Amino acid sequence: MLRFLACILVASVLATLGGALFEVIHGDTTVTRSVAYAFWIAAAVALVLMAGAGSKRLARRFDLPFIESWLFVAAAVSLTAIGVVVDVLGS
Repeated sequence: MLRFLACILVASVLATLGGALFEVIHGDTTVTRSVAYAFWIAAAVALVLMAGAGSKRLARRFDLPFIESWLFVAAAVSLTAIGVVVDVLGS
């Protein structure tokens, strides 16, 4: 469970930095909207990674530990919810 929370924290930090960087480079949107979009993109990436983690071929090839699918779904839901909160607070 600690590893899961650490992954959520890392994804949150990366989404915040990525959203802020996008706003600095692009500039046509608010910081909170950019950060919210970055959280939603991170949630989508978590769901894509779920498909890869379920592959036995990849697990054998790269000697990856088994990660249950519900953790990816929980991460995606958490990141989406955080993105919604950031977007609502910024409005």
